[in-house]
Amino acid sequence: MGITEKEIVERFGNGCMVIEESDRLIGECNYRNTVDGVAEIGIKICETDCHNRGFGRKVLSMLIGWLFRNGYSKIVLDTNVTNTRAQHLYESLGFRKARTNIDSWKDQLGQLQSSVDYELVEKDCVSYE
Repeated sequence: MGITEKEIVERFGNGCMVIEESDRLIGECNYRNTVDGVAEIGIKICETDCHNRGFGRKVLSMLIGWLFRNGYSKIVLDTNVTNTRAQHLYESLGFRKARTNIDSWKDQLGQLQSSVDYELVEKDCVSYE
């Protein structure tokens, strides 16, 4: 992955959870406190046969609801600019594009990639819980 164990703990130290469906591990989601009142979240549904079945929307909706109920005022995330399926999901939950970062990071093959930053405040949240 190109990061150290310490970096993993720093990134995911607040909360890393597995996503399970019918006793099968299908993915993971996480959050971390970035600054007071702001959580950065991430999700990955690893099992391709579980894509496009609503698991991501449901899990994110539950996580977002929990974060807002527990004092967070804003939630942020980013995704690869080419991941339009994820962008559609995030926008359906009420996230708004904050910025696009052109050639802002390199993938494991050394190729420059671009990302989109998203933000969500509670008043814009669309729940699917």
